[in-house]
Amino acid sequence: MPNKNSDPVFQLIKSLTQSEKRHFRLFANRQGSTEGLKFLQLFDAFDAQEQHDEERVLTQVPTLKRAQLANLKANLYRQLLASLRLYHAGQNLDIQLH
Repeated sequence: MPNKNSDPVFQLIKSLTQSEKRHFRLFANRQGSTEGLKFLQLFDAFDAQEQHDEERVLTQVPTLKRAQLANLKANLYRQLLASLRLYHAGQNLDIQLH
């Protein structure tokens, strides 16, 4: 049986601090309303889980379709990394120089 917690997006979300999660939500909200942002719905669904379960996510968030899940996870991962880069930019001189 494969380890259901081996999903990199789920692991990244679970490793974030509360401050980083707050920053991500603000980052996602930078363009106005977060209404209908599927990657943010996916983030909230993963954040609420203790064990990674995509079937439960699809049940809890009916706007997410199975065919979209891989693309949404990839988009969420990119958005999370961009948010973390901005969050930690002031703390790392190497990031400031690039």
